[in-house]
Amino acid sequence: MLPNSSSKAKAYQRVKLWLTLVNFLLTLFLLAAAVVTGLSVWFRDVAVSFSSFSLISAGIYFALFSLYFLIFDYPLSVYSGYILEKKFELSNQTFWAWNLETLKKSLLSFGIALVLIEIFFGIVRSFPNQWWWMIWLVWTLFSLVFGRLAPVLIFPLFYKFKPLEDPDLRQRILNLVRSNGLKLENVYVFNMSKTTKKANAAFCGMGKTQRVILGDTLVENFTPEEIEVVVAHEMGHCKLHHLWKRVFWMTFISLAAFFLAYKICGNIALKLGYDGMSDLASLPLIFLVFFLMSLLAMPFENAYSRKHEFEADDFAYEKTQYRSACIPLIEKLGSQNLADPDPHPLIEFLLYDHPSIGKRIQHFRVRGA
Repeated sequence: MLPNSSSKAKAYQRVKLWLTLVNFLLTLFLLAAAVVTGLSVWFRDVAVSFSSFSLISAGIYFALFSLYFLIFDYPLSVYSGYILEKKFELSNQTFWAWNLETLKKSLLSFGIALVLIEIFFGIVRSFPNQWWWMIWLVWTLFSLVFGRLAPVLIFPLFYKFKPLEDPDLRQRILNLVRSNGLKLENVYVFNMSKTTKKANAAFCGMGKTQRVILGDTLVENFTPEEIEVVVAHEMGHCKLHHLWKRVFWMTFISLAAFFLAYKICGNIALKLGYDGMSDLASLPLIFLVFFLMSLLAMPFENAYSRKHEFEADDFAYEKTQYRSACIPLIEKLGSQNLADPDPHPLIEFLLYDHPSIGKRIQHFRVRGA
């Protein structure tokens, strides 16, 4: 990278780091405050006063709780999601467009979370001593189904997808994919440029919904050789079964998390004066326990993810005919996405789910690129 580009990337990532830390602390504070101040109890009482029917009261409670979070989180979201991206010339959105996109995501997330919370409290009330493994099973099935349907049902709500129009590039990608034993017919471009100047691509979906998706920012700014390396990397994740390995890993972690939540939250809920885990007021406590466990697990999850990224880089290096494009590709992606080429090792260990740009380049150099 050019020195000025590297300096800009470091400045951008430095602010992103501080915003990440502030977000962690804000989430911790809001959850703890809802528990210790009695705010969650007030939310519950308001919800129950509107309706004693559990489905309705749970919906009202979660709406109040979500609004509470939104009020305090919105200024941070504006700065991190809009102002910072504009300042570093990465965003293509107007403030109005950013708010509409954020509203759409928030409503979708609220709807999905509400269904899961209704299921959660329904199971807890019916099976007070077995709920942890039942909810774990529901969560696992939901994750698998959502992963299969998201490319078809969710992504098109935010981006427009169209078949890749460049016949030569499309054929190159299909030849690469088919030569490695994947039966895939769908290569799509999505209008990533409507929100950002960053570039990305992915294999997404499972089974018949699986497809290659390329950001238009990638197609417009990278050479066919570089795009082929990107696709080979993403194909590596598929061929090396990284998705299923990650599903297995997350299944194991979530099982342990639900069991620990069962052991921890029940006693604390009673000490706080809640009517056990089935009490709506216990929801922030449950979120707090899961949030703390996720922070503890994050470095290990990220280390596992970085291992997969190196393996996908190795796969791409072996399978592409354009090994000389590997390092220029990583440099261009880092420059376009303002990635810090050499973050502090501790920061990378704790927060990075991809290896740093510098380490990926060095990895390719060791391979002979």
